[in-house]
Amino acid sequence: MYQALYRKYRPDNFNDVVGQDVIKKTIINEINNNKLSHAYLFCGPRGTGKTSIAKLIAKLINCENQKDGIPCGKCSSCENYKNNVDIVEIDAASNNGVEEIRELRSKVNLLPANSKYKVYIIDEVHMLSIGAFNALLKTLEEPPAHVIFILATTEINKIPITIVSRCQRFDFSKISSSQIYSRLKKIARDEKINITDKALEEISKLTDGGLRDAIGLLDKVISYTNEEITEEIVHEVNYSVTEDVIKKILNYIHERDINNYINYIDELDSKGKDLLKLVDELVMYLRDAAIDKNDLKQNGFINKDIITYINSLNEISNKMKNTNYPKILLETFILTLEEKNVSSPKIEKKVKEENVNNFSEVEIDAKEIEHAKEDIIIPELKKERIITQKVVDDKDLEQVKTVEHLKNIRVNNSLAEGNKNLLNELKSNWKKISEYSVNQVYGVAAGMLLDSDVVLVSDKNILVVFPYESMANRANNLIPRIEEILKLTFDKEYKFIALDNAEWNKVKKEYVKNIKNNIKYDYKLENSDYDILFNKKDDIIVDQAIEFFGSSVVQVI
Repeated sequence: MYQALYRKYRPDNFNDVVGQDVIKKTIINEINNNKLSHAYLFCGPRGTGKTSIAKLIAKLINCENQKDGIPCGKCSSCENYKNNVDIVEIDAASNNGVEEIRELRSKVNLLPANSKYKVYIIDEVHMLSIGAFNALLKTLEEPPAHVIFILATTEINKIPITIVSRCQRFDFSKISSSQIYSRLKKIARDEKINITDKALEEISKLTDGGLRDAIGLLDKVISYTNEEITEEIVHEVNYSVTEDVIKKILNYIHERDINNYINYIDELDSKGKDLLKLVDELVMYLRDAAIDKNDLKQNGFINKDIITYINSLNEISNKMKNTNYPKILLETFILTLEEKNVSSPKIEKKVKEENVNNFSEVEIDAKEIEHAKEDIIIPELKKERIITQKVVDDKDLEQVKTVEHLKNIRVNNSLAEGNKNLLNELKSNWKKISEYSVNQVYGVAAGMLLDSDVVLVSDKNILVVFPYESMANRANNLIPRIEEILKLTFDKEYKFIALDNAEWNKVKKEYVKNIKNNIKYDYKLENSDYDILFNKKDDIIVDQAIEFFGSSVVQVI
């Protein structure tokens, strides 16, 4: 019968234990000096040697001729180790009740049948119930001299402090990739496994410091193919991705190539890749980039953005564990970056082009702003200014073809006719919009409005400001729906437009500069065809999709 590799290669002595050098040395010295504790608590990640060392302690303390952590293998205790009734292994996950612990207590006082010590190894001890812990407490505090308890857990935070304080605690650390690689290399050589060094390196890195998981993955890829095991095969079996895939995804993110990014995530998902594992791999690759262990920075990535990516992906990872739609969270990750001021070559190039011919900005204090024009609340304008120095007549009317163009006209008109009294009146009644936030048709748009600040109102126009550019863009792509809400709420038709905080700050400076230079803001007529401009539809799903994914992703056809 085939024996799993992790069982076949379980350490027979402390020399075979990979890593945990401090723990090994401490325990060997305790055994050699006959200073054993009555209870040990082993805690740490899975697959790091907790159970293996527990079994070695049980073997060594009963060996008649052990030397420096190596059992003799010849005495009766060593020869009968696997069938030794004095070594009791308990899985707390399936024996976690009070009755099981009471049964254990009733047998503790019995002398060992064939050994010097009776050893109880309780694995996953954090699974015991509170009642079971209480039942164990007294026995653990004062066990008979012939009994040793070894408790093992991956979740030390779930162990009552009264239990922890009665044990000698050892914290196991993750095993390094190089140590795992060396162990896998030896196993591959002994088992005559046809596998490349690169594949072994990938297994070492993919299993996050757990040797048992690494040996288990090696066992799995052996079963997958009889041919040479390569890096690609390892990732295929593990549902993970290669370094080239990681680089490709990160470049899409950095370039803000939204369509290709989302299509690629969808492609990986359709191939059965574990998306949560993918996020972990992205984080680890970015971590290596931050400490210059790969060449990512040569492609324009900087430390500030790398840290932002890591933090954002960690947030996404936590949310993905608690949702039925993890793919959607990963897809929309790229859309959140514009709200976090993360740089990208594509965006920087666009900004540089837009800055050509811009007015230079000047710092104006609050008093200068107030004196500039008292009855106007000052907003901000995008790069393309609609500032006129003459009265606009019919020949200057333009067909509005883009939302950006419409935004510039409406910001200009808001500046031209803004009124503080109208603003204060509307702001005091703004929360009335909440009546429509639960409406099936208007809910999405109304909810967005409640997250905005009204900064400028005239008899015809309303200008609001959102914290982030993505929120303002979404609102501006729902203008017809928002204007319906405003009419229903305030019984008056308004022309709506939204800016984000960054735009707002720039327009305030630009406005003050122009007022000081006697540049006049005149009302500009607009000729908007909403059906063409917004492809207006009474489809709730469309509104919700735009609100969730953003207008740059959702296309209505």
